[in-house]
Amino acid sequence: MTFELLPYTYNRWIANDPNGQTSPQTWSDNLRHGWGWDNDHFPVNQLAHPYSGNLYFNSARANGYDFWSSSPFALAGSVLWEYFGEAQRPSINDLINTTFGGITLGETLFRLSNLILDRHTTGVTRVVREIGAAIVNPPLALTRLMDGDIGRVEPNPVNRVPSRLASEFNLGYQRVSQGSAESPLTTPNQLFLFYSLDYGDPLRGDVTHPFGAFRLDATAATSTTGVISELHALGYLSTHEFSHLEDHHQQVQLALNYDYLNNQAILTGGQGLSGIFITRHPVARSVSLRTEVSAIGYVIDGVKSDFSPTTADSSTARNYDYGMGGGGRIVARMERHGDVLLEAGYQNTWIGVLSGAARDIRYDVLSARLEVPIVGELALGGSALLYHRTSRYATHETVHARDAITQVFAAVLF
Repeated sequence: MTFELLPYTYNRWIANDPNGQTSPQTWSDNLRHGWGWDNDHFPVNQLAHPYSGNLYFNSARANGYDFWSSSPFALAGSVLWEYFGEAQRPSINDLINTTFGGITLGETLFRLSNLILDRHTTGVTRVVREIGAAIVNPPLALTRLMDGDIGRVEPNPVNRVPSRLASEFNLGYQRVSQGSAESPLTTPNQLFLFYSLDYGDPLRGDVTHPFGAFRLDATAATSTTGVISELHALGYLSTHEFSHLEDHHQQVQLALNYDYLNNQAILTGGQGLSGIFITRHPVARSVSLRTEVSAIGYVIDGVKSDFSPTTADSSTARNYDYGMGGGGRIVARMERHGDVLLEAGYQNTWIGVLSGAARDIRYDVLSARLEVPIVGELALGGSALLYHRTSRYATHETVHARDAITQVFAAVLF
């Protein structure tokens, strides 16, 4: 309830948001009129709502509930907010984004906050760790405060640290180039900061419970439409091993995935479920080849629209369309001690539009990344991403958009 009332208080009495001016009449209208699609900006729907769901999820997770029993709290928190937290009609897209995105981000941030918080430490180190964990996971900090656990020396949770843990920071320059998409690209040259965390290794048996292994990527860039320009999370739920002979592995994994990409050229983001066939084979001393073949189903996916709200379908005033669909992804990596030296990937996705201007959308993503170790934990690298989208419209010509992101960077690996 704390994390429902905080944004409600801000919207209603501080920001004076019209949608925050609720009453018994708006509650009655919401309950009678049912669910629709809203017109909120892309970062609100695809980033803020999943983050809110993470707060509901972690309110349970921080109080001793496991992954599965915490998941309904994301759904319940979203339903409560949609009916009673806003004056506008309840949104189908908000319900899905808050629930599925909240679960995926929630468990990811729960495990990250437990990594930061070491309950054995004391003094300044303990204070810094408590603050860091509170920033990552506010519900955990609030629960620890109410329970009197802040500063208490006690055992750390079992399985707090997985068999493998690797993170990376990149600082560099990127150029976002735009092909035939309609909206202007005003600031193609950007500085960016990238962070990635590989928590656990599905090929080492870490997936004995949901998110025993996951990957988190986040990018912040200058001159973008939001502080965060990219955010990706992939958490493994369960596994079936086909082969495990020394360094040779073959597995099928079931995973939850969350994707968010928001810059002036490319706008796409959604949540879904993936089935992944993973293999790893040694190539040379300490070097191995890892491949992943994925089938991805998107419960909801938002993709950029090429037409302004005045010319788009009257059912939406967004600059993006919503739909369901799926596709496939292939990734090959050359790894040294688990760190990526070279990576290449391709993804193809089809979305049937449920709300928006387009009838259906297909997009292809081709990516490559190279990192060259320099000394110690330092490396230099570069990456390229090519994005091709085909949007078919009932009342407009088919649009082919071709965009690209190229990067050069310095990397620090931990």
